[in-house]
Amino acid sequence: MEKISSYISKKVISLEGEFSGYVLDVIFDEKLDSVQGFLVVDEESEETFVLKKGDIKSASESCVMIDSILALTKAIEEDTFNPINKNVYDTNGVYLGKVIDVLVHGQAVKRIITDNCEFFKRFLRKIGKKNIIFGKRITSKVKVKELFIAQDTQQTVAIQNVTNNQSKPYRIFANQNSIMGRTMQSDLYGYNNEIIAKKFDIINQNIINRAKLHNKLNFLVYYSK
Repeated sequence: MEKISSYISKKVISLEGEFSGYVLDVIFDEKLDSVQGFLVVDEESEETFVLKKGDIKSASESCVMIDSILALTKAIEEDTFNPINKNVYDTNGVYLGKVIDVLVHGQAVKRIITDNCEFFKRFLRKIGKKNIIFGKRITSKVKVKELFIAQDTQQTVAIQNVTNNQSKPYRIFANQNSIMGRTMQSDLYGYNNEIIAKKFDIINQNIINRAKLHNKLNFLVYYSK
């Protein structure tokens, strides 16, 4: 997986040597399921173009390579649906931070990273213009049930749809860089009531390591500020 922020400000260079620009923004689909492409600015004309992610030939730490300028299309002003800097709240109104990055695999969005935590994209409930709501999603699964009824020498097959509403569990991952240096607001205990951190402790690498051992890393987000 890769962070989408790694593309921002990278040079875009054509193998024909006819184009040199840089990535200005990332274009997502409206539901934030995938990365559609990038907004690219021509350094000379300052015109804006769209580059589809699939048209990138290769990418390194210094630049993005494309085959030719034919991979670029003139940009039309519209929403890129970029979630960066949007506030994230769960369905109980708990503030989960501001989006600072997105993890993708190929073009598929996998995780949302805030300055407080990380969570799987599949638990993203609603995307607004300024805010994102995170929480359990109710899904309906249709099961096909066969009911066989004997009628004399004929056999009738009835198909019945059974809808089950299921609530998927979700998980939040602590962003270690964001919690380093924060102050514990209460004691945090692990297995066998072993103390991980005390109230007013400053979170350091030792506390983070202890929390990992006890599978309590995520609790550091809620027990500190």
